[in-house]
Amino acid sequence: MWAHCSIEGAGAALLLAPGLIWNQLSQTHLDLYHRLLPITTVVRALAIDVAILWLVSTLALRLLEAIMARRVDRRSLWLLLWALWFGLLAARLIAGLIVAQLLSWQQLSAARAFALMAAILALIWLIAPRAYPTAIRGLRFVVLLLGFSMFWALPMLAIAGFARQPHDQAEFHKPIPAPSSPHRRIVWLLFDEMSYDQVFDHRFPGLSLPNLDQLRAQSVTFSDMQPNGYFTEQIIPSLFLGKPIVDTRSTTAGSLLYQTARHAPWTAFDGNTTLFGDAEHQGWTTGISGDYNPYCRVLKDQLDSCWMRLIVFGEHLSRDKSTWGNLTAPAQAAAARAFHQPFEPAPTQAEIFTGMITQARRLITDDTIDFAFVHLYLPHPPGFYNRKTGRVAMGGSYIDNLALADRSLGDLLLSLSQTRSADQTTLIVSSDHSWRVGIWRDGFGWTKEDEQASSHGHFDPRPTLIVRFPNQIAPAEIPQPVPLLAMHNMIERIMAGQIADPQQLEAWASEQELNTLQIERPHPRP
Repeated sequence: MWAHCSIEGAGAALLLAPGLIWNQLSQTHLDLYHRLLPITTVVRALAIDVAILWLVSTLALRLLEAIMARRVDRRSLWLLLWALWFGLLAARLIAGLIVAQLLSWQQLSAARAFALMAAILALIWLIAPRAYPTAIRGLRFVVLLLGFSMFWALPMLAIAGFARQPHDQAEFHKPIPAPSSPHRRIVWLLFDEMSYDQVFDHRFPGLSLPNLDQLRAQSVTFSDMQPNGYFTEQIIPSLFLGKPIVDTRSTTAGSLLYQTARHAPWTAFDGNTTLFGDAEHQGWTTGISGDYNPYCRVLKDQLDSCWMRLIVFGEHLSRDKSTWGNLTAPAQAAAARAFHQPFEPAPTQAEIFTGMITQARRLITDDTIDFAFVHLYLPHPPGFYNRKTGRVAMGGSYIDNLALADRSLGDLLLSLSQTRSADQTTLIVSSDHSWRVGIWRDGFGWTKEDEQASSHGHFDPRPTLIVRFPNQIAPAEIPQPVPLLAMHNMIERIMAGQIADPQQLEAWASEQELNTLQIERPHPRP
């Protein structure tokens, strides 16, 4: 019986464990890719958590069996302990899937999962007491089967906890001589998930985007950009490389691997073959300020300046803590909350946003950087801005985030206009993909305003691309379909001086074909 309870307890432990373990067990390692490395002390703490839960679950099951052995009456209230037990497992399963970002349906929550599971079993106990033991045995068998996964899950966590990982620098700035005079620059601002349709074609009633409107009136606007994918971690590396990417994964050391087609071999991301490697070869200095992707890791040899903000752990877990510190941090935080005591307060959304804009402004105002790329997590859902009050805080809509994106664009353009090389700077404003209504609808953070703005779930796939050349004052529009991947070639040509005005850009766009693209390497910069 102990062996049976031990395996079943293993299954229960996997359900009760923190949801973070599911990402650590993924063969793609993409969670690791998006974290500030090393995270070995966090993973070791998670492995210990699982082992402790395994022991506790096994003892709990033995206790339940001992209680049930003395309760032969099918109407005994003690039998409802099984309903509470499986309600707890269901709640922790849902909570774990939410934490692992494998579930985002806002109608589901841990409390609702507990109530639903416990209520169903209680109803069976009340209406059909003879079927109740069968239902319990069936659920226990499912948990038992899951328990066999522990024999590979726990070793995998232990191995990952001792893997060799680089020590990331979240920020670095290499010494660069100050330029003696104004010079050509390219500033590329990428607004994550900005929809051309929502910004220009079907703007939400009453939404004011004055900075985007003014930029459009002085730029070349692509009105029919064709998407290059659906996910940021695929699209941005694809634009850097000039190659289609259909899937990505990470090594255990946090290096990026990609496929250019289904069933194609996995290829290691090489920074030397990117836009930034090409810029370096031509004598351009380069810099990035961005979120989500580990730019300072995968492009550390090609960048002169870098700042990145990656996904942070919840529950006060951190790469900077020891294994013991990460093991005890959640309990310490819970105890502090119970006694209303402060414990490592997390930065507010306003502080995070301010830090992002500050770093973006620092990069684009640095005249020593010739090619600057800024990746802003705007207007990416969920909403964290209230356009009526002007406050940054969770609870807004995608439309609110669009308003904040416009405000941020205005701040950055003002800073850019005050640089010495402003009159020689080509500005590119783009997005990686459109507003992915299918992902966010019915998910956490979806609002009535989002439902209205999307026309009840309509998805327009067009991302945004706007290019403003130095001293351009007249608008121009490119209406023909252009693949987003063509941006790579466009930037290469701008860098080489082969596209320097709206007319040359329009001529280039007319050469593009929707499904084919010949990547050209530029000549050295004059």
